[in-house]
Amino acid sequence: MRADDVDIAVIGGGPAGSSLAALLTQAGYRTLLLEREFFPRPHVGESLLPGVLFALAKTGALERVERAGFTRKYGATYVWGRTREPWTIRFSEVPQDRTFTYQCDRAEFDSLLLDHARDEGVDVREGHQVTRAVMADGRVAGLSYVDAAGAAGEVRARLCVDASGQWSVLGRQLRLRQHNHDLRHVALFGHYHGGGGELPDVVAGMEPTDAGNVYVVAVDDGWLWHIPLAGNLRSIGLVTDPQRIRGLSRAQRQAFYRRTVEACKEYAPLLEGGAWAGDFEIVTDWSFICRQFHGAGYLLVGDAACFVDPILASGIALALQGVIRAAKAIRTSLETPDLHRLAMAWYQEGYLRQALDFVDMANHWYHGQRLQESWFWTAQRLVDPSQNLSLRQAFVFISSGLAQEAPEAAIRYMGGFTPGQLAVTYENLGVDAAPDAGAAAGDGAQRAAQVGPAQALASTPAFAPGAGCRAWMAETAAGLRPVARVEVPAGAGEDAREIVVSLPTLSLLNLVDGTRSGAEIAQTLAERFTGGGRADPAALRPVVGEVLAGLAAEGALILS
Repeated sequence: MRADDVDIAVIGGGPAGSSLAALLTQAGYRTLLLEREFFPRPHVGESLLPGVLFALAKTGALERVERAGFTRKYGATYVWGRTREPWTIRFSEVPQDRTFTYQCDRAEFDSLLLDHARDEGVDVREGHQVTRAVMADGRVAGLSYVDAAGAAGEVRARLCVDASGQWSVLGRQLRLRQHNHDLRHVALFGHYHGGGGELPDVVAGMEPTDAGNVYVVAVDDGWLWHIPLAGNLRSIGLVTDPQRIRGLSRAQRQAFYRRTVEACKEYAPLLEGGAWAGDFEIVTDWSFICRQFHGAGYLLVGDAACFVDPILASGIALALQGVIRAAKAIRTSLETPDLHRLAMAWYQEGYLRQALDFVDMANHWYHGQRLQESWFWTAQRLVDPSQNLSLRQAFVFISSGLAQEAPEAAIRYMGGFTPGQLAVTYENLGVDAAPDAGAAAGDGAQRAAQVGPAQALASTPAFAPGAGCRAWMAETAAGLRPVARVEVPAGAGEDAREIVVSLPTLSLLNLVDGTRSGAEIAQTLAERFTGGGRADPAALRPVVGEVLAGLAAEGALILS
């Protein structure tokens, strides 16, 4: 390949790599995808969340997935908490366009997405293993690879994207991976054919649509998943501590896996009359987050950037929502290089925030079994600090894999559940009802005394403790645009929040240091904008006064 052959080189043809490559090709970029294996290939992680479908709709691949005949999944059922009684959540409990998702054979699902990328015009090359990044002048300038015939090659690209999953080619080479030892687990998994029936046949009080639920059961050595796939096939996995299988041979680990699965009394009615399919796989050391998701000439996405834990089946949802964000950041960066730093920071911060929400939930799941902490309370703190949702709805929301800022699921419009509806769930989890949240927070006039523009100009403004501002990116129908984001500290009866203002306002706020008066700020701005003070700053004074007074009313500034 010539050095100028591609704009984007993508490592990995899994859901993240194929989806991002498709989006970038649709945007007009020459995109090469290098995948070390030949599809279809088996892969763990068959249980999807509704958040996946929102992302697939944006890539154009959703129709293919809907035609594939995968098992529909309307929720999840758990045996976890103080009792052994199963409890169920359903995605329909929060308003959203999709009340179901799919349990899919990953070999088929991944092939569908890779075929979609190829049909969209991506140069897909299977059997090509990337060995390392090509460095030039301190940046990633391309990739070295070996093809299926053993021939070495190299490609140069404007940007290299690592979507190689747990392999994390660039993450390892650049020493970016940081393991989460609190979530250091190992998964042993395989498949069973046939069996004694479906979930509604063996669990009381379930609806017919619950037949496709993932069934998670806590056991002495960790927890089990049961995923019903098409063709009466069941994916069953055991997540346990690596110490539990340390020193065991592969045959001994396989025996331990089968013994644990077949001893689970909750699974016994489902597996009765069925048979193990004979397959057995192990995944280890999976929970990590890279120190940074981007750098000079490269970007990480999907499991190559971070992987949390399978307890909430968040992997593909997190990856594909990260892909949508990455595509916007890459387009902005390549089309407007001056915005590169802001666009990449916007990508990483938003993606990382959602990943850390899942980390927080996973930590509470594992420790909650012993400490009886409330997963529902944790979910509400993460996705709904203003408490528009009930505790249960907040948990369902995050369990659906929905991004907080997704317009399809704006949580501010969601209603609450009654105490009676929540009582059964609280009883199963062994937690108490949350205290009354109290009165809603007041408006800006209640948060701070109103002052007029004239008073603001005469005062000396300073940021309130914990407040600040910085340049940022905002999403519009036309793409990302630079704005300024003002951070407002928590006040009485309300949470910390952010206010988005125009980017020129940042020039004003950068002069707020507790030493200049509002009038002096207007004078300085006039001198900068008109080249040395040749114009009267009178035209700027009303604008500066209004901005200062407004942000003081919001609690971001203190006027003295």
